[in-house]
Amino acid sequence: MKCSASKRHVLLLLMVIVALFIGFVSSAVAQGDTGTVTGRVVDLDGNPVTELPIFIAPLDLDPDGHMWTVFLPDEYAQLRRAYTDREGRFSVKDVLSGPVYISALPDDIDKRLPKDFERLVDEFTSRDWTKITEDDIDAFYSSNFGMHLDDFEPDVEILFIRVQGFTLYPRTDHDQIAFGVKPGVLIKNVEVTVQPRMRVRGRVLFKDGTPLTNTRVDLRARSRDVDGSGSGGAGGNLWVDTEGYFVIYIDEKNDPAFYTFSVEYQGLIVEAEPIRLDPGDRFDGLTLTFDSEPIPPKQPPQKTEVDEPEPSPPVPEPPSRPMSRDVWVVNPENGHAYKRVYCETRDDAIAQATEEKARLVAINDAAEQAWLGAVFGHKFYWIGLSRVPTTGALSKRAKEWWQWDNGDPITYANWLPNDFFSEVLDANERDYAVMTLSDGKWYAVSPDSVIWRMTEMAILEKANVLDNPSAAEK
Repeated sequence: MKCSASKRHVLLLLMVIVALFIGFVSSAVAQGDTGTVTGRVVDLDGNPVTELPIFIAPLDLDPDGHMWTVFLPDEYAQLRRAYTDREGRFSVKDVLSGPVYISALPDDIDKRLPKDFERLVDEFTSRDWTKITEDDIDAFYSSNFGMHLDDFEPDVEILFIRVQGFTLYPRTDHDQIAFGVKPGVLIKNVEVTVQPRMRVRGRVLFKDGTPLTNTRVDLRARSRDVDGSGSGGAGGNLWVDTEGYFVIYIDEKNDPAFYTFSVEYQGLIVEAEPIRLDPGDRFDGLTLTFDSEPIPPKQPPQKTEVDEPEPSPPVPEPPSRPMSRDVWVVNPENGHAYKRVYCETRDDAIAQATEEKARLVAINDAAEQAWLGAVFGHKFYWIGLSRVPTTGALSKRAKEWWQWDNGDPITYANWLPNDFFSEVLDANERDYAVMTLSDGKWYAVSPDSVIWRMTEMAILEKANVLDNPSAAEK
């Protein structure tokens, strides 16, 4: 007995909903699996870098392929940390599967962190936001438990890493180096090469020589190239330690410049004489002295029973996380780079791939398929698989006459049954393939297919970019 068209559409919709649910559950399970990354940190001369706190953190990819890095301090609990030993070696455990990046923390990070900081942040961010009190919001947004983003500035810059024989470089000075981790995998012998960052270490004193301690100051830096060709500025809300010292890091410059530093604290302002810094310099002799007797740090106001109640401040918006550029994620097993993009059509996806000098992904074995699922999740993605035009009897042998757009031979297949989504379209009229949310299996589609219209993302692939630092931008 035949169903009506409307009933078939309802049945198809139900099948899609069920498949979506299956894909969501399988993705959630996969993300619960973790891996381990071991290796060593060295300088440009190959010497071990010891007692360096490094971390591996997850990356979020939005549908447009943009990369969200961990937003500190409130997402600190997502870091997986380790210290390097005397040989520069480290082992980071419980790394979540998916796209991740490696970075470093300040050498004294454990001294900077308030007591139970990690637990407090984790508890706060995992709470039901409908039950957050006004005091909770004040404590979190006003002070972030006493921490600021500047407190997590590392003393070294990661230049490149080697993962399973491949060298990975950042695309720009501000990009993170991303690679993918499959569930349960052990990635060994990762080599991270770093160099010291350009920075100035200074001290804040009062006129009697007493240091300003355990508080924050507004520090500003103005720069002017030695030849007068350019100028700039930087600054931040920096922590001054128990002896009055602070550190400010400077974006690396190609030319020498004169820098003028100033500090503001409770209405006091002091400016130091300009100092010349050449690229890569690390200057330790800056002193800024207020023309004032010592002033203790401000204490938060204490309420009493006779205080008039203050009006409730408006609830602040959650802090927006900085978004970086589009990101290519490297598969350490084959050295290829992959990126997820949003697209209106398959032709749009191909146009974006062409612009990036890449192609729609070709999946050559089960290991690559599993890696893609771990990194990008199970959704509807265009892949670079299409039917070879044939005539006569050959056209009936559909699965044997498909090819990858990049010319790779088909050495692996991961097809769903042609009727999986209950479509009544002739399988021999479906000329393209998508990777689906059912464990990443492939499904043949045509322009009349509901799945065709539901597929709004694609995965791009690029090979041979890792040993050329600038190749990823070409």
